[in-house]
Amino acid sequence: MKNPVTPVRNQDQNEANGFDSNWANSFLADFICIFCIFFLYAGSSVPAINEPHYWTKAAHFWNNEFGKGDLFLESGDAHWLFFATFGYLTQCMPMHWSVWTGRFITWIFLALSWTMLGRSLWQNEEKTDKQPPIPLQASCWGLIWLAGLHYGHWAGEWVVGGCESKGIAYACIFAGLAFAIRRRWTLAWVMFGGAAAYHVVTGIWVITCVATVSLLLDGYSIRRWFTVHAPGWSLCVIGVIIGVVPALAIDWGTDPAMASESAVKQVYTRLGHHLAPSRFSTVRWQDFGILLACACVLLWMASRSKWHGRPPDISKTGVFETLPRGLRLMIGWSLFGFAVAMLGLMVDYLFGGAFPAQASKLLRFYLFRWNDVAMPMMVGALAVSFAFGQLRFTPYTFASRCVVAACAFIPGIVLLGYRFESNSNELIPAGDKAHFVAKSDSEAEQLRQFKDWVRVCDWIKTNSEPGSLWLTPRRQQSFKWRAGQAELACWKDAPQNAEAVVQWSERLADAYQFDSEKKLLPWTDEKLWALHAKYGIRYVLLDRRVHGQIPPLLPIIYPSQNDLNATFAVFEFPSQIENVNR
Repeated sequence: MKNPVTPVRNQDQNEANGFDSNWANSFLADFICIFCIFFLYAGSSVPAINEPHYWTKAAHFWNNEFGKGDLFLESGDAHWLFFATFGYLTQCMPMHWSVWTGRFITWIFLALSWTMLGRSLWQNEEKTDKQPPIPLQASCWGLIWLAGLHYGHWAGEWVVGGCESKGIAYACIFAGLAFAIRRRWTLAWVMFGGAAAYHVVTGIWVITCVATVSLLLDGYSIRRWFTVHAPGWSLCVIGVIIGVVPALAIDWGTDPAMASESAVKQVYTRLGHHLAPSRFSTVRWQDFGILLACACVLLWMASRSKWHGRPPDISKTGVFETLPRGLRLMIGWSLFGFAVAMLGLMVDYLFGGAFPAQASKLLRFYLFRWNDVAMPMMVGALAVSFAFGQLRFTPYTFASRCVVAACAFIPGIVLLGYRFESNSNELIPAGDKAHFVAKSDSEAEQLRQFKDWVRVCDWIKTNSEPGSLWLTPRRQQSFKWRAGQAELACWKDAPQNAEAVVQWSERLADAYQFDSEKKLLPWTDEKLWALHAKYGIRYVLLDRRVHGQIPPLLPIIYPSQNDLNATFAVFEFPSQIENVNR
């Protein structure tokens, strides 16, 4: 006769090892599902919007001959650790495959850390060995969060996308938040230090947030709180130093007046859409207003609900105190991010007009970044809690749960469908398309122009002298990515250090001028020779799409009779003659 205890003992052992007969409650299933969600959302063609900016810098970090002489590439390396680690891929494989490899590494790490966080969020501290009550909870939560971040961001923040230092930083942050919920503080601070090492501004805001909320909610005395966190902080500081030192070094000894001018140009010119609410578009204000309204409604509902996940504790004095620790912390993290964003709002509107230099010094630290990420995280967590019956609002019915579930999940499902279709039918990668195509042109015309762009860049890469400086079209941001040559200035490629930012801004003003209707003015022979004399430009890549642009009185070297290119032409300044028309 078989021992009847054996199956139970095996089942207990399986649960202890993290296995479960219900696949929807397994870590692996949740991880695979959220990775697929991230891939469907972000699996666009290479390069994505920021990848030419990051990866040309990464390639130059390991090979100084790549883009030699380019102001942006030779400016300070604020994201030193990303270039030092991921940048090495450019030495092992072509740029295209380097980025895809980096993307998969980032998405895997993001999916892994998000799954850890999602499976910690609803966990009862009293029953830590039990499987979470919500099937695929990290994936369900992630779907809602992505929709909230995509549709409701205020300052243009994103997390899941192309490969850059910010994606790795957020993967470290999600893992750190999961450890923080489980009170494994040493591991949590190590991960937050890793986030700061890869992206110092993002990491430091989260470090400040977690420390503040923990101090307020964990109920320790200050002395006890410092004792609990001190071991992890000593390790976290190492990561912060790795991130902070390169960022400080690039501006060390810079004239204060130049530093102030650089901050104003960054906040109110180049990056105003991320840093200054007065520069945010009306659509963003409206979308964030909807997300904020959803957050307020869900918080109000939660304050009038009861938690079904465990028996009520009459010793608790408030509704939120009966929630799992993870949900309470998530609400705190979100409110902290919102408070910092409101500080930034006041700084911009109260001081930005009269004291732009002073306001810029604070606003350039991305005061709205964590709010964009944390608020949809809180909205998604509360929505999942209501949809699966963990939070029960009075009157609580099956129909009310269905309404909440539909409102929560439909935007995410629609978003994934839209992104999958968009990524599948993408003819021009976003990193090439940005600032390149005119919306008034037909899709066929845009594609023809893009093929001309690839054709001329390929020709330049193989037929021009390396290390020469190029004057390139204003409507593009992927010249260095495709041609590997230095250019005078590119609107997308704003340097990180103050001195280079001022030089970059001056070059843009010199090279690209606009009329009263903000239409790009064509280059004249006099203008080209003036730029050649001031900056030492060797080649001119002419964009025939600029209204009124005529070929300059310079030798044309592309296209030849054997080449076809109706959009772009390459001219070279003679090296041995003087221009008699100057």
